[in-house]
Amino acid sequence: MKIKNIILFSGLLLLGFNSCKDKEREVDTEAETLEMQEENFEENVEELRQRNATVDAIEGNPELSTFATGLNVWNVEDTLDQVTGSYMVFAPSNRAYSRVYRQQGYDILATTPEAVIPYHMVKADYTMEELKNEIQKANGSLVLPTFEGENITFSMEGDKIVLTGTTGLKANITESFEIENGTAYIIDSVLLPEGIPTVTITTEE
Repeated sequence: MKIKNIILFSGLLLLGFNSCKDKEREVDTEAETLEMQEENFEENVEELRQRNATVDAIEGNPELSTFATGLNVWNVEDTLDQVTGSYMVFAPSNRAYSRVYRQQGYDILATTPEAVIPYHMVKADYTMEELKNEIQKANGSLVLPTFEGENITFSMEGDKIVLTGTTGLKANITESFEIENGTAYIIDSVLLPEGIPTVTITTEE
């Protein structure tokens, strides 16, 4: 009888021991899963901060609210996430957009953000003085590629930097500020790439 009891007790003890081991494994697995989730969450938050830094800086400037809206419509984060290195953003002011709307109508930019917005982002980074020096090195006409694929030409008129788009439209730099991956410049005109139909709207007096 005693032997049976001992065997039964030993079996129960072994079962309990295995059950504890299983619970310990479950606890360890849950802890590892939670730890991995926390790490992934922190990485995703950091990536989101980095991707949105440019948009946040531009949205924080009240002069650029129209351009900031265009950035969000274009879904800029998807593109910036693939960009390596620094870049410059040439953001037209709200007044510049108002001028285009008066001349071309509201549809000219609302229907083509995927072309207009990246045409104002250049794959290089220079301060104002560095940009002037690069223009001088290029014999007064510096050509740089944009995210859209077409180029913008930079030249000097007196002490001012002038941007000329492929359609001949010109813009002047009025202000600059730093962004996480480069420099943002405020310009006084909207540059349009090739392929966007334009019209001239006249108002009757």
